[in-house]
Amino acid sequence: METAHRYRASAEEAARGASPRYEEFALGVAEDRDVLAFPSTLPELKRQPNLLFAAVKYLAGVPPDYGAFHDFVIGHMDELRQLMRTRSTQTNEPGRCAVLLPLLASLRQPIALLEVGAAAGLCLLCDRYGYDHEGHRVGPQMYPSSSRATLSVRCHCLSECPESSGGVEWTSILSMSPIPTRPRG
Repeated sequence: METAHRYRASAEEAARGASPRYEEFALGVAEDRDVLAFPSTLPELKRQPNLLFAAVKYLAGVPPDYGAFHDFVIGHMDELRQLMRTRSTQTNEPGRCAVLLPLLASLRQPIALLEVGAAAGLCLLCDRYGYDHEGHRVGPQMYPSSSRATLSVRCHCLSECPESSGGVEWTSILSMSPIPTRPRG
């Protein structure tokens, strides 16, 4: 994917409505030949907009505007390159558990989960989240509702919401960079 397109897509699909600052940075990079040349000095897998933004934040904090971002990138390319070559980002999205809820709850309990992927981890806790399907709340009884994350279920394929979030007895992760979870029990 062309680098400018990757940054434009990041602005429009990931940052818009969630992070005005990173939307500004991504759009700025997409139009800035000087900064846009920097990611091309990195391996393809290290050209992700969020990795550049994270590296700048790690080294300098969040710049107040695109001008400051531009100046930092241009002035610190060697440091950024070194950091970005040795780091990666993870995109755990526990909201994915909400669409798995009906399937997991319909299986014979208890179940075992094996999560495979570069960002494996948080989805293994699906039985510890609360779920809200159009006002019908489901969640583990062992955790008070005030201390657990509640995920909204907006799945039109559900005719009814399960009565339970299921029971997971065993979990494991296959990942290059796993997020440690507490042992079950």
